[in-house]
Amino acid sequence: MPQFSKAGFAYDTLRQRILDGGYRPGDRLRLTRIAQELALSEMPVREALRLLQKDGLVVMELHRGAHVAALSLERACEIVEVRTALEGVAALAALPHHDRLSVARLKKLLGGLEAARGDAPDFARRNRDLFTALYARAPNAFLVEHIQALWDQVWRFSSTLVFEFMPGRLAATVRENRAIVAAVAAGDAPTLARLLETRRDDILAGWRRAVARAAGDA
Repeated sequence: MPQFSKAGFAYDTLRQRILDGGYRPGDRLRLTRIAQELALSEMPVREALRLLQKDGLVVMELHRGAHVAALSLERACEIVEVRTALEGVAALAALPHHDRLSVARLKKLLGGLEAARGDAPDFARRNRDLFTALYARAPNAFLVEHIQALWDQVWRFSSTLVFEFMPGRLAATVRENRAIVAAVAAGDAPTLARLLETRRDDILAGWRRAVARAAGDA
């Protein structure tokens, strides 16, 4: 995104509303109304909606306008499978670029995560912040940006429903992240690779159980 632009402002505002649940899946995004709310013309809002469509957060249909994209648990599970695989690649690529300050930040984020175990949405946000810091130093900026886009696509589940569907994942996440941060602090690539693979497998198993449970409740 540009440092500042009307389209960028509209994009950031609408994106945050979608991720925070202000706009729900299927909600119509009426161009004129949004432009009036944001005190903008329709052109930058239209451009923002196009960008959000590229992110997978909005669907635009000819003659019908735009609406917030719906997402099934099954589709979310597929996205998470790709995201966790890419996170492993990015975290290992970032490992040689961590230093004392970045490790200290990881430990601080880990402490905040552990303190948030009683608040699932806050815990989910902190978990994402920790993992983002883990691979932020990967040299491939496109990879990091793509992982963040995949996080956004499933955030409506990750920030509210995931730990309700998968209660065991909360405690497991704390244990996994303690070990992962310790491996980064030690610069231990083989251990980090093993931990990331186990994390990926455990997350996917939890998502698949959630999909099966939701199908059984339907």
